[in-house]
Amino acid sequence: MRETSSPPLPRIGISACLLGREVRFDGGHKRDRFLTDEAAPFVEFVPFCPEVGIGLGIPRPTIQLRMVEGEVRLRSSRQPDNDYSDAMRDYGLAQVESLADCCGFVVKKGSPSCGMERVPVVINEAGYRSRDGVGIFAATLRQQLPLIPMEEEGRLHDPQLREAFLERIYALHRWHQLEDPERNVEGFIQFHSRHKLMLMGRGDRYYRELGQLVAGVTAAELAQRRTRYITRFMEVLALGASRGRTINVLQHIMGFFKEQLSADDKQELLTLFSAYRMQRTPLITPITLLRHHLRHHPDPWLAGQYFLTPYPEELSPHARV
Repeated sequence: MRETSSPPLPRIGISACLLGREVRFDGGHKRDRFLTDEAAPFVEFVPFCPEVGIGLGIPRPTIQLRMVEGEVRLRSSRQPDNDYSDAMRDYGLAQVESLADCCGFVVKKGSPSCGMERVPVVINEAGYRSRDGVGIFAATLRQQLPLIPMEEEGRLHDPQLREAFLERIYALHRWHQLEDPERNVEGFIQFHSRHKLMLMGRGDRYYRELGQLVAGVTAAELAQRRTRYITRFMEVLALGASRGRTINVLQHIMGFFKEQLSADDKQELLTLFSAYRMQRTPLITPITLLRHHLRHHPDPWLAGQYFLTPYPEELSPHARV
C-alpha cells in the first residue's frame, strides 16, 4: 500500500529558548509548556535566537535597549559602548527569506532582541527605564513581513488572545496551501467564500469589500488581485471579532436549520448565545452545539465555513473545559 504523506503544518517562527533550548544569556531557557507539549504536534516550529545568530556566546553578557541621541540602540548592559544594533538588524534582514513562508511568530516577552512590545528602554544615565520598546529583531520582522501574525508566549495564555492568534495563523496557512495559486481562480474564490462568516464577525462591510477583489477575477489579473486581497484579509482578521457581531454570525448559522429545530432546541441555542454575550461561557460552547445540529441537518456550504473550525480544536484554551 502506498503511503500518503501528511499535509504540511503551519510553519511558526519561534524564539528558541521557548522550546527549551539553552540559548539564553545565562545558559538557560524559558520553555513554555503550551508550545512544546500542546502546540508542537500541530505546527512546524522554526526556531531562532538572534543574539546567538549575531555571534554572541552562551553564556554572554546581557544586552539592553538604550536611548542614544534620540534613537533606540541595542547595547551591552555593562559596556554601553558595545553596540549591536546594526548587526541585529542585518541579521533580521538576512532571515527574512527563510521565514517568509511562516504563518506566525512567537517571540520572547521582554527580550531586547525578540520582545514584541513593552520592552524596557534605558532612557538616561541614571538608569531610568521606559517600557515602550520593541526588540530589534522583532521590529525588523514586523517591518519586512507585516502580514505574519506575531505574539509573545505569555499572551498566548490569555484565551481570547490565543484564539485570535490561532485563527489568523491557520487562515494564512490555508492561503499558503492553495494549489497553483497564480492561476487557481476557483481556489481564490473558494478561499473567500469559506471565510465569509469569519469576516462577518469583523463586520459585513469587510466581506463585501474583499468580495470586490474577488468578483469577476480572471486568470490574467489573479496575481495582482491576490496580493491586494491577502494584505487586506490579514488586516481585517487582525481587527478581531466583537461579541455583538459574533452573536450575529451565530444567529445567522442557526437560521440555516431553524425550521428543523424544536422550540426547546432553539431556546437552548439562544440561551448559550446570551451566556456568550455575557461572558459566562466561551465561544466554543455555542459553536459545539451548532456543529451538533449541523451534523443532523447537513448543509454543504455551512459545513465548509472555517468559522466553525478555524484551527485544530486541541489547541483551544477551552479544549479541556
